[in-house]
Amino acid sequence: MSKKQVLLGTAFIAVFIFASNAIAKENNHKDNVRVLAHGQEEVTKAVSMGCEVVKDAKTVKALECPKTTADTLSLEEDVRVFALKFSDDTKVTDQSLSANLQIGANIVQVNGNTGAGRKVVVLDTGYNYTHPELISSYLGGKDFVNNDNDPMDDDGHGSHVAGIITADGINPNAKGVAPAAGILAGKVLGADGSGYFSDVVAGVYWAVNGPDGVYGTADDFNADAISLSLGTGSPYLYKGFCDSVMPDLTNAFKYAVQKNVAVVVAAGNSGNPGVSLPGCISYATTVGAVNSNDQVANFSGRGNALDITAPGVSIYSSILGNSYASWSGTSMATPMITGVVALIKSAHPSYTQSQVENKLFGTVKDLGKKGKDSDYGWGRVQANLAVQ
Repeated sequence: MSKKQVLLGTAFIAVFIFASNAIAKENNHKDNVRVLAHGQEEVTKAVSMGCEVVKDAKTVKALECPKTTADTLSLEEDVRVFALKFSDDTKVTDQSLSANLQIGANIVQVNGNTGAGRKVVVLDTGYNYTHPELISSYLGGKDFVNNDNDPMDDDGHGSHVAGIITADGINPNAKGVAPAAGILAGKVLGADGSGYFSDVVAGVYWAVNGPDGVYGTADDFNADAISLSLGTGSPYLYKGFCDSVMPDLTNAFKYAVQKNVAVVVAAGNSGNPGVSLPGCISYATTVGAVNSNDQVANFSGRGNALDITAPGVSIYSSILGNSYASWSGTSMATPMITGVVALIKSAHPSYTQSQVENKLFGTVKDLGKKGKDSDYGWGRVQANLAVQ
């Protein structure tokens, strides 16, 4: 055998071994699951059995583990969560051409209240800070998916949500509820519109404590609200409250509310089967969707946890690039409530989270059964009355 043949053979073997190892590693990775661990002892044991820590979410750590290890240690799933919208090609045909007019936000704006000086945190797929409608409102952010400080949107959902809150109205049809409010963006959902609850937990604490993770220091955002247009599908749907299902997220919401930060959450798009996680958590201000005729949207999550409704059908807002789109979902209704929170705080800066909720719920247009019900909550928001 020639020297050249030996070298070629050796090279082939090396490539074969490398490829085999890569395939084996990929197959092993495919068998991994993402789970949650509490306490150093539980984390240490899991790591010793082949798990890897992928997220530190203050009260809980997310681990990537071989499925057999996760089962052996009885580690709970890091539940997946999704953006809650229907795009243009859905069968939703109803139109809501002027949601601001429907909820009375235009009256508030004409009277000089555009949310100036107020801040809200949007936890979503990111923020398109190059969009003409959104540039002026961007106050920075964090990417919890890719672990960096650039929350640029790569899906469009987060930018659509943010535009409903704060778009400047360069295109008048896309003007936000509180166009002068500032936005801090936490990217907790990936380019496919999905993510994990551990990232949401981390995002909530970041929204309240600021980058240094310590409340009461100079870098606190002092936001008025956290907006969460995300949730689960079956089997995580609830007619009642669900505080015990994901206690780490429940405690994060409770922590935010105790610091006077409203946690505004979508009710989900599963309709009658129930409200999705995390909207079913009792500390959330949970939002369902109505159409332009104030009829509850067929997709809007229903249950005892539902607090309030807002327009959520064919809502026109900013997306990726310099573009716009009309989307539907409780994802679209939620930021309308967040925007109204900013307007209320602009009119009443000293209001606590509880006072803000009382203003929201006490001034609604009562729909459905008298008082609070599982279809409309207390009713459809009326921004012009809520700020008085």
